[in-house]
Amino acid sequence: MIAEVLVVKASDIAKLLSKPPEGDEVSVKFGRIFEEEYSLANHLYLSAWNTKKIPRLFARKVAARLKAEGIYRRELVLKAYRAYSALLNAGVVGEKPLTQFRELADSLFIAAQPDVYNKGSDTYYEFKLYPINDYARTQTKVFAWVLQRPVVLVGLRELPGGYFKAEKEIVAPPSTLDVDPGELRKIATPEEFCADLGIPVHMYLRHPHRYSFKEDEYDEDVNLFL
Repeated sequence: MIAEVLVVKASDIAKLLSKPPEGDEVSVKFGRIFEEEYSLANHLYLSAWNTKKIPRLFARKVAARLKAEGIYRRELVLKAYRAYSALLNAGVVGEKPLTQFRELADSLFIAAQPDVYNKGSDTYYEFKLYPINDYARTQTKVFAWVLQRPVVLVGLRELPGGYFKAEKEIVAPPSTLDVDPGELRKIATPEEFCADLGIPVHMYLRHPHRYSFKEDEYDEDVNLFL
């Protein structure tokens, strides 16, 4: 069965509950590039037989993307490499998990996608390129509430000389979220959901092998939208 619901991202809820750190355009772009390339490097790290080349490949990819965005600086590549090393040394290794959803109120769902999931240790990680602060904790609490399990929050504190020290906190899932569903509905996005699975239709179409679903029942519903 397919139903229309409203979905709010965990990051949007965190912004309502706590002030996010301010950053200029360069730092925002750098953070996005780092997160995406770190996820790719993790995938390669877990699947490659020779991992020695991955850090250099990571640095080259970051440099290329910084150039494509018009924000290339050598010190940014060095920062990315040092942050990459600090996260690896802190054990933040795994794949980018699929987005998870949990219903907060009638047809109102919260979406959560931490940065990394380590299948071997069955651990979710959320990392930040800055020291752990209230916003980071708030966002991670929303992740933990959706997942209904703890999430390891990792922040990076820059040391003299430009190197990073990782700091960790285990964030337990709160029993409730201190948010007004009415306010969330104002910022929510409509989504077509596979009601039986509790996921958007587009996720099932991309990853049908990851979900248990009666194919004939799904085909009958999806035909309504073709």
